[in-house]
Amino acid sequence: MKTRAAYMKSPWQFEIREVELSDTPPAGWIRLRVDACGICGTDLTAAAENTADWAAFGHEIAGVVEAVGPEVGTLEPGQSVALESGSACGRCDLCRDGRNDLCVGRVPGFWGQAAMGFSDTMLAPACCAVPYDGLPPAVACLAEPAGVGFDMVRVADIRMGQRVCVVGPGLIALVALALAIRRGASEALCIGHSHSKARLELAKGLGADVLAVDGPLDERDDLRRRFDHVLMAAPTQFIVPALALLDYGGTMTYIGIGTGDGTIRFDANDFHYRKLQLRASFASPALYFPAVLRLLKAGAIPGEELISHTFKLAEIERAMLTCRDDKATALKVVVTP
Repeated sequence: MKTRAAYMKSPWQFEIREVELSDTPPAGWIRLRVDACGICGTDLTAAAENTADWAAFGHEIAGVVEAVGPEVGTLEPGQSVALESGSACGRCDLCRDGRNDLCVGRVPGFWGQAAMGFSDTMLAPACCAVPYDGLPPAVACLAEPAGVGFDMVRVADIRMGQRVCVVGPGLIALVALALAIRRGASEALCIGHSHSKARLELAKGLGADVLAVDGPLDERDDLRRRFDHVLMAAPTQFIVPALALLDYGGTMTYIGIGTGDGTIRFDANDFHYRKLQLRASFASPALYFPAVLRLLKAGAIPGEELISHTFKLAEIERAMLTCRDDKATALKVVVTP
């Protein structure tokens, strides 16, 4: 069978191709009708500099099972599912020791297929399909990035009564902010640039205080040593200045893939004497989909409010350029067939 699929090549080249898919999924795989796929910041990085050859893309996916191959198990045609972007194997030593968040075995994913999330139809391993109901597909496809925000809060280990600052009001940070407030943070502040007014307003609606800061964070005396946790979802160069925001014994949790060399330098003596911690959140393999889908359905993660733009598949170039160029209003951009 044939399907439309979006392909990209850096720098910023896009086209819609007609590609051939197997009529019958192989053993352990499903054929999925794609209903919605979100654009991730890593898609933008790849479009800018990391895709030398044409490749299909899109990994924040929700759709409906159209067909199942042999040995699939409980999935059936007609089920709505969200796809994990990478799944734990369940067999390596780390998985068997209860640390599937550190899985190194990994099972085959849908990466490198002829059609991925920005397509009408695609093939995917059944093990990465998580059923859901009661959600619009555009909201369900947020399970992948919302799972990253969920992991950030889990890694930070935020507790009731603690003071939390979120730096960089993107979708992942806003999800983490909503969950930190739900966990009982006594103070929650979201910091962004002045051009992030719409995002800061959304953070305010979640129950946080907001602050637009365009200068160095370590020069703000009103923020110095004020927080137990800093959730850093901004580029790597903001990590070191934001250490000044941490109180004695504070923890910074970082999520992001820096451009350039990603190197930071900081005063290790100050870090030591203030008993600070710097933690990395990296939700790979993708985890927590059932919990995140329940939180989206309950409204604890305000999925519909996080979606700023929707485009059709034929408009993939416009969708990607909107993410790149419209920093003021583009939060989560979702593409539907």
